[in-house]
Amino acid sequence: MNDKIKNVVVTISFLFVIIITFFINIITKDVTISLTERRKLQQFPKISISTLFDGSFFEKFEKYTMDQFFEREVFRKLKANIEIGLLKKQDNNNIYEYNKSLIEQIYPLNEKSILNLTNKMNEINERYITNTNRVYYTIVPDKNYFVNENNLKVDYQKMKDIIKENIEWAIYIDIFDSLELSSYYYTDSHWKQEKLQGVVNKIKNEMNIEIENKYEEKKITDFKGVYVGRYLLNANNDEIRILTNEIIENCIVYNYETKKETKIYDMEKLNAPDKYDIYLSGAVPLLTINNPKSKEDKELIVFRDSYGSSLVPLLVEGYSKITVIDTRYISPKRLEEYVKFENSDILFIYSTMLINNSTSLRF
Repeated sequence: MNDKIKNVVVTISFLFVIIITFFINIITKDVTISLTERRKLQQFPKISISTLFDGSFFEKFEKYTMDQFFEREVFRKLKANIEIGLLKKQDNNNIYEYNKSLIEQIYPLNEKSILNLTNKMNEINERYITNTNRVYYTIVPDKNYFVNENNLKVDYQKMKDIIKENIEWAIYIDIFDSLELSSYYYTDSHWKQEKLQGVVNKIKNEMNIEIENKYEEKKITDFKGVYVGRYLLNANNDEIRILTNEIIENCIVYNYETKKETKIYDMEKLNAPDKYDIYLSGAVPLLTINNPKSKEDKELIVFRDSYGSSLVPLLVEGYSKITVIDTRYISPKRLEEYVKFENSDILFIYSTMLINNSTSLRF
């Protein structure tokens, strides 16, 4: 076979693969959710004169073709194996492995995002907080903070300084030294509840909360965290464990979104894509936790992101009622309909991941 014939055969074969792939993509049913990535996939965009002229149709269509590509997960894993296994790339989708832990390399420091966060905290302060409140805030470091192997990382001290300069009305509780890399799940960004007693001790001492810190530890289930879907190579299972006692088990949680009462640990979430949602039912705008066994008539209001889900249960012993607010899902302007702030302790718990990307917080 001469070179000319070889070129023709290769060209025809290539065109055949392209055409077959094109038709397979057309007839394959679109997928709504990527379980590995924990996100909704782009659906075919609506066509209108306005979306055609402003370019939004083509932008969404490009995302649609990438999200709905035939055997997309297979190709994603193939790409990861080639880049990390063959080409020795250090990360995949900005996730790298260190001591068998998957870590997101968060960089650079986003000062505009920090100021956006402090502006929203100041709005809450001006609208609701008075001299009857004792107010605190703490920052949850991400896993990248605990690695010093030429990995890029944000300037954590500068982050703290910017917040402190703009939030003079609240006391900062520094928990960085109460954590280490093993305090976090291997395959996920979140911390392990069973590793938080040092954090709880720091908070209770600063806020003068009466907590004995006596719990029974129970394994609930195995799970693979959110980073597995981005790193795409084999990873060991993590374990969801809970710390419980008689006080926690007798608490009553009211979910304002579902208008139902639940327990602190929501076992219905065992079937959820993200099993971390077992803690306080996951991403919920507004909850109240009532502790019928409280020794004191004290109330706490917590503004939090997802890290607060597993921490707040360890604070219930010190309060008769805790209100848990996630302003990624509810506007602070609506809180006056549901929350009384007078004479309550107030704690803001935000992770460096949210602080460095705070656009999700509502006005």
